[in-house]
Amino acid sequence: MARTRRRKKRTHIKESEDPSKKGQPKSFVLRRGRHASLLKDLEKDLRKLMSPNTATNLKQHKKNVLKDFVHVAGPLGVTHFLLLTATHNASYLRIGKSPRGPTVTFRIHEYSLMRDVLASLQRPRCPQSIWLTHPLVVMNSFNSASSEDAEHLKLVSVMFQNLFPTINVTTTKLSTCQRVLLLEYNAESKRIVLRHYSIAVKAAGVAKNLKKLLDRKRETPDLGALEDISELMTKSGYGSESEGEDGEAGKVELEDRNRKGEFRGTRQSRIKLTEIGPRMELEVIKVEEGLCDGKVLYHRFESRTAEQIAEKDVEIEEKRKLKEQRKREQEENVKRKQALKKMKEEAKGSKKEKRKKQWWEEQNQTADNVPQAEHDVEWYVKEVGENPDEEFFGSDKMNRKKTTETKKKKKKKTAK
Repeated sequence: MARTRRRKKRTHIKESEDPSKKGQPKSFVLRRGRHASLLKDLEKDLRKLMSPNTATNLKQHKKNVLKDFVHVAGPLGVTHFLLLTATHNASYLRIGKSPRGPTVTFRIHEYSLMRDVLASLQRPRCPQSIWLTHPLVVMNSFNSASSEDAEHLKLVSVMFQNLFPTINVTTTKLSTCQRVLLLEYNAESKRIVLRHYSIAVKAAGVAKNLKKLLDRKRETPDLGALEDISELMTKSGYGSESEGEDGEAGKVELEDRNRKGEFRGTRQSRIKLTEIGPRMELEVIKVEEGLCDGKVLYHRFESRTAEQIAEKDVEIEEKRKLKEQRKREQEENVKRKQALKKMKEEAKGSKKEKRKKQWWEEQNQTADNVPQAEHDVEWYVKEVGENPDEEFFGSDKMNRKKTTETKKKKKKKTAK
């Protein structure tokens, strides 16, 4: 058998990023407030709904504030925040654009968790592969709102659309379309109904037993009790039990390709949606200009005149100026304290250097110079019998010798 030549892969060269995935929206799903622990399960379901472009294992502490997550959001490319809060009366969902808003506040009237929705179905379908791609967004009846609600509903619809990446119909692969998020606005109750489904594509107009026979994932049915293969085809009739309910509306023409990706023609298929949850019924309460702060653009239960709006704008501007002034004062105080601390450290360091120098000079003077000179003169007088000349040991040493001799003479006179 001939040996195949090993091909070296250029692993040292970084692959270029996919331009279609560049700049995709990412999100943080958080719980805030004193009673936020009540919405822990809903937070998990929302993180699954927003996957894969969200932090599914994001951990938070009670001491963390919103600013902490905003500072981290920039380097990580996070574009949206989904904040869950709860009070004694109701639960709320806030969707904000990072870092400067706007923020839309919804009141959660009703919600059902993912586990409750799946438990209510007879045949639930929720494979793990559906969480690897983002859902499609389908919106209905948002243009049927009244003139009063049209402005803020337009902002709400844009906010929901920007939560998920856009798709290109001509280049998107059908295998990536695994989920769909349906949003419907009810003009009478002024509420938004949210539903989450998984998408399944099945062959249309084919006998149910034939589907089982052609399905590779299932085992081959038992044909021992049949006399002919035709009995398997005619036993259960054509089509499935629920196929007649949808009619022609649920049937589409899809491309049929083999394992190699070669085009073999088109086939008629049926799209089936299975709800996986969560369900929510939302009502728009407030729209703010900034990220959870700033000017209120819309409020469901409060209305203000032009004069009240102008007074509120003046109040907000005064608060902003006061905040900037305090910030400048704090920065000046920090700089002044840092300069004072630096001066103290420099003064302390110079004193230490000065002390070391004096101690070193005194040590050299007492240990080396003075005792050595006196010993040399005494040794010369003892050996030779007379005092040495001044030029021999130096004038400093002779002066020290003379001073010691004069001191001895004074002591003798005082003793007499």
